[in-house]
Parts: sequence; C-alpha cells; structure tokens
Amino acid sequence: MNAFDNDDKLDFGQLPPAVDHLLQQGVAAHFTHPELAENAFLTALAMAPDALPAHRCLVKHYNRCRQFDKALGAAQGWVVAAANQAGLPDNWLLWQSAPGSALAALKALAFIHLRNGQPAKAEAAIKRVLALDPEDGVGGSVIAALIDETLLAA
Repeated sequence: MNAFDNDDKLDFGQLPPAVDHLLQQGVAAHFTHPELAENAFLTALAMAPDALPAHRCLVKHYNRCRQFDKALGAAQGWVVAAANQAGLPDNWLLWQSAPGSALAALKALAFIHLRNGQPAKAEAAIKRVLALDPEDGVGGSVIAALIDETLLAA
C-alpha cells in the first residue's frame, strides 16, 4: 500500500482490476467488518496467489485483529510468494541476495514471530533481513529494535 490517488484509493500497483477492487473493499471494511475484510483478502489471493499486496493486506489484517496464528501462516505464504516471484528458494536461510519485496515479506514474518511469542525465530529472520539489506531499505532495524527490547524485558 503505497499512496492514495485522487479517488482516495490505495495504490497497490499493477494488479488485475478485480483483485485491486477486493483489496480496496477489504481495507475499507477492516475496522467495521473484519470478517468481510478477511474474505475480501482471501478471495483476492485465491484469484491472484502471486499478488504480493494481497499477502501484505492479509498479514496486516490478522495482526491488527490479534489473530497471530493466522498471521503467521499468512506471513509464511507471503515469504514463499515473494521468493517465487524473485526466483529465490522458499527457504529464506538459503537466500544470498533478495529484492525489497522479498525482504519486506521476511521482515513481516519476523514481526509476526515476535507478536506470536517466538522472539528467537523473529531474531533469526530479522538478522537475515539486515544481512541482505545493510542499508536498511526495508526498515528491518525497526523490527530488530523491537526484538531487542522484548529480549531485554524477558
């Protein structure tokens, strides 16, 4: 979700119109009708399993609804979809380099591991993000700081 255009719609990039419409519906319904939002995101993914914005929306939705087990599965699916698009192995431990889209998905997975009470898994994932993105283009340092804070508090 990048920016709003003149019609106050989120710019999800180049997507089939039906998928974009479902994502717009899901975002609009998130706070008032979470079930409708979830269904819209799941339908968008069924229509276009490679649509990374749909994966992102679903992960964010589950996180905001505090459904961390569902968020974890959705984040894992996002990582696999992003890896497939980039021609990377599904196993992020094997990545030698990765584009921002894959790193953003892995960053989200780290965050969801943290929210799901798995700080060691979160730390492993974010360390990989930081190693592959030393300029911090996807903002992995923010999640790393949250992980450090959590580990210090434990």
